Amino acid sequence: MADLFDRPVHLKAYLTGRCTKCKHYNEVMTHDYGNLPYRELEDQMDRTNHSIHPIMCKKCGAGYPPQHLVYRDVDRKEDVVRVQIDYSSPVDPETSAAMTEGHDRRYDIFKEYEREFWAAYTGFALEDWRAAVGELLRSEIEAGCSALGITPGEWRTEQQARKDMSTRFKTDADRSAFWQAANHEFITDEILNIGAMGWPPELLVKRYGSRRTRFAIMYFPIAEALETLRTRYIGQLFRKEKGDNAFLLRRIGQLTEDMQKQAVRANQLIRKVDEQKHEIAGLQDKVGVANAKIASLSNQQPAEERNKDDIRRIRELKSFVGELLAELRAIRPDEPEDIGESPMLDESGTDGADTPTTDLSILEGKTVAIIGGYRSRRDNGDYPCEITTHDGRKHDPDFYTALQQADIIVVLTRFISHASMWEARTVAAQEDKPIYYAQEINIRSILNTVVQK
Repeated sequence: MADLFDRPVHLKAYLTGRCTKCKHYNEVMTHDYGNLPYRELEDQMDRTNHSIHPIMCKKCGAGYPPQHLVYRDVDRKEDVVRVQIDYSSPVDPETSAAMTEGHDRRYDIFKEYEREFWAAYTGFALEDWRAAVGELLRSEIEAGCSALGITPGEWRTEQQARKDMSTRFKTDADRSAFWQAANHEFITDEILNIGAMGWPPELLVKRYGSRRTRFAIMYFPIAEALETLRTRYIGQLFRKEKGDNAFLLRRIGQLTEDMQKQAVRANQLIRKVDEQKHEIAGLQDKVGVANAKIASLSNQQPAEERNKDDIRRIRELKSFVGELLAELRAIRPDEPEDIGESPMLDESGTDGADTPTTDLSILEGKTVAIIGGYRSRRDNGDYPCEITTHDGRKHDPDFYTALQQADIIVVLTRFISHASMWEARTVAAQEDKPIYYAQEINIRSILNTVVQK
């Protein structure tokens, strides 16, 4: 074992996963541990917290959440560990720090309770000595004999060694001493050195047997902050338990399995949401291109002079925009975008600028819809046109009524979401209505901008 732990290993950690937009597989190195002996490398892995951040796809350039954290042996060109990243229940920094601190203190904690643990562990073995010895490996039996100065027998098989040890000792004291010596590798290297944060219960059961693996995981002294991990491991180990506490242990196993399934579903949902974000962005780009083409065709010549081909193309593009918008509405999340509160529009006669007031008579008889703010009064003031407003935060009937009844649409870009802006642009393109974009909130200043443009 000494040679194995002293062997240098060059390990690198990677964030990996398929792009949620184009499905291309990407890997990004997040940490290089260098070429270290196994024991030192193990300590470095314990102390390294990897930052989980989006991967930028090398093929399409989209950012997306990674799926796995992979530890790779550079020299052997093989993955040592592949850990699925769980986004369903993120650990807060305070809990994470407590778990790390508990993991670092595992040697001190074990030293404090070492005598009690070994007493309980040997007592467990003595209750059914034959079954306990039946889980020992031949190498463990030989190590136990060597520690007690016993000459190993001429065993042809591991089973013969186990049978010999089950009948050789006559006193509980001898059995206890042998049991502790034979289990030194299991308890020290697999349970203590690795620590609760890295225990692999199913692998330990395969190598060391279910009975002693269960006992060690259930009773090994660990920090209080790591007890949630112990509960999870118990759920994995006792799914099909039979005995006095069968119902309770099976229930823990069932709850653990349900939590794992929910975590899988949550991670799948997170990737689905990310996929939909890329899909929405793509559809919005298409809507923008279609609107630009419509505007270009609309400005080429007066409507009465358009030829039949241009009219047909405009109609087709408008229909295309309508279909894209319908699809965009269907997949767009219900939650509103994170935008600020809509402002109350300024009703004063001027915005405070020194420039002369523009003649607004050209707007007489028109209806101007301002999207992104609201008014404090309902009368129309002293404007030559009708003013209607909507904050744009919800696409309710009033929102679409304001757009449909308007002769001119004005969008306050600082105070509405991208979704509302696209809705306004689409209605303007479909209905051949002029649309303007403003940042100020003074109504007269907004109207001045419209007239000047």
